[in-house]
Parts: sequence; structure tokens; C-alpha cells
Amino acid sequence: MQIKAKPLQSFCIMKKNIMPANLNALIRYKTINSCLQGGRRKWSIDELIAACSDALAESRGRYESVSERTIRDDIRVMRSDILGFNAPIEQKKGLYFYSDPGYSIMTISISDSGLAMQIINLLSELRTTVNHPGLETILEKLRHMTGWNEVAEESRLSKKSVKESASLGQSMPAPAKAEEAEKDQVMSDINFSLLSRDDVAWGEVFQIL
Repeated sequence: MQIKAKPLQSFCIMKKNIMPANLNALIRYKTINSCLQGGRRKWSIDELIAACSDALAESRGRYESVSERTIRDDIRVMRSDILGFNAPIEQKKGLYFYSDPGYSIMTISISDSGLAMQIINLLSELRTTVNHPGLETILEKLRHMTGWNEVAEESRLSKKSVKESASLGQSMPAPAKAEEAEKDQVMSDINFSLLSRDDVAWGEVFQIL
């Protein structure tokens, strides 16, 4: 008896707060939002494609049309909670608009630390291509929000070194002990400041693009 094998099915799972974004995607989200906010008029998919293609051409220095599938995927992401937007994008007779004219992704807060860390990684890669005086400021705010900074990382590595030395039966010199105590105090101050941290708005990220 011959058993027919069932065709394999592929599944694409989108985990919440995993950012499906690079610089080009962020520019498209920003452009789509600019088109739809304020309720001035409704936009066809072709008009959104043209607007995003123009915005990317201005950023990259060369024109290349964005595909319809890409824009539809962008709309899906903006409608969802993946990036926290939950944009009220509706479509009637092939035209897209915000059901709430006062809505804008610019005012949405980045409150998830995991998402903030992904944005830090993305913006850090843009240091050589994005010339904006506010880039370092927004990176610092995001690092503060996540609790990550260079002092904290240095302290973590220093503590690791001390533990390794102790395991080898080595005593820590007095100057090293004093330095370690100072770093512990810095970490304590950092942890205290995180209790009253402010969320970062998406508009602060988009303004440097």
C-alpha cells in the first residue's frame, strides 16, 4: 500500500515586538503616516507606492520603485501591535486613510525595552550614514530606558574579572577594590534613575531619519 506524503506547509510566525524594520522600512512608515495623518484626503495604493519611492530616493540618492507587496506589508505592520503603532488605517473603495484624523505614529511611545534595544542596534549601524546632531541624544535616551550603558557594561566585565581572579585564589589589590566600590555606587545610581525613566516617542526616532 502506497501512502501519499502530505505536502509540507510553511508557517511564518511574527512575534510581538520583534522589529521587522531596517532604515528603509522606517522611512516608509514615516512616509505613509505623513500621507494619512490629518485626514486631508484618502490615498490609493499606487499613490502610497509613489510617495514611499520618492522618500527612499531622496534618502538613498537613487530612485527605485517600491513593490505593492512591500507597502501592503507595511500597512499590516502599522495596523498591528508589532511596533506598538496600532494605526487606525482603513480602506474604502481602494483608498486608505486614518479613521482617526488626529492619529500619528509620531506620538506613540516606545515602552518595550526589547524593542528599544533593537532600535539602538539599528541606529548604531546608521552612525556612518545618518548625519543628524540628535542621533547620539536619542541613542542615549534609549540606552537609559533599557538600563544599558557603557558604565554598566564596564562594571559587569570588571565584576566578572574579579570573580575569575577569586576562583584562582588571587587577592584583589586595594586600588582595584576602591575602583570596584566606586563602580558599584555608579550602578546603584543608574538603577535608581531607571525607576523614574521616561518613555521615548517614535517621533524622536523618525526625526533623525
